[in-house]
Amino acid sequence: MNLKLTSFFLIILIALVTLAGCEKAQRVVRGAPTDTSMDETMTDMEAIPVKFVSLVDYPEGGKDAYIAWVASIVPTLQAPEEVTRIRSYDNREADMSPNRLVEFEFNSFLDMTTYLNRPEIAAILEDLPNRSSDVTVHTFIQRSDYSKGEEGEWTIKGVYLIDYPLGGKQAYLEWVASISPTLVGPPQLKAIASYDNYYGESPHRLVQLEFASQEDFDAYEQLEDIQAVEDELDNRTGSWTEHIFELRSDYINE
Repeated sequence: MNLKLTSFFLIILIALVTLAGCEKAQRVVRGAPTDTSMDETMTDMEAIPVKFVSLVDYPEGGKDAYIAWVASIVPTLQAPEEVTRIRSYDNREADMSPNRLVEFEFNSFLDMTTYLNRPEIAAILEDLPNRSSDVTVHTFIQRSDYSKGEEGEWTIKGVYLIDYPLGGKQAYLEWVASISPTLVGPPQLKAIASYDNYYGESPHRLVQLEFASQEDFDAYEQLEDIQAVEDELDNRTGSWTEHIFELRSDYINE
């Protein structure tokens, strides 16, 4: 099994101890400083939207078999009440890794741990490395940097995976606050959201921009102000990568 996936399940096991009331385990799960209060810890775990993300590479020549397997497990993945939404996307650059993005959305960290520890869900995730050539999983908590979020099933998603510069997270966030109006203003953009990695590992930050079409995405990217922001990313981050994903229909008929 992929090492990151194995590590994640160990973390989830620790989360079960958290639910039993162990303060020390709570701090391990959150990756929080030891002086964080119990009330603040539980508020974060209960109130902040969480996104569980799988980045998947299809087996060589095995995409059709992978998709057939997904079709067989969709009802099981969608059935539990804890998950609010699941969506899958293919990389517009078919040869670029990751080939596929899958997102599970939850209202809280506790909802996510309950879902992932259901035996039928755990069995599927444990089988995932056997169905792909590579897979990593990440847990992200939503930030409030951006305020644009039109409802809809937007076809194109621009995804930025970002590492904060060493010791420079706060400076990065201040820069983001200054450019937020520039990013959300253009009419081509339908929704934008940012997330921090719950465990502080790489990638530290996930930023997603959604568009109704590839044409809208291309027009947005060609705007002078947007190009200036993207050009500045090298100076404001430790590292970053951009991927363009296209919505699939695997989970839409909920």
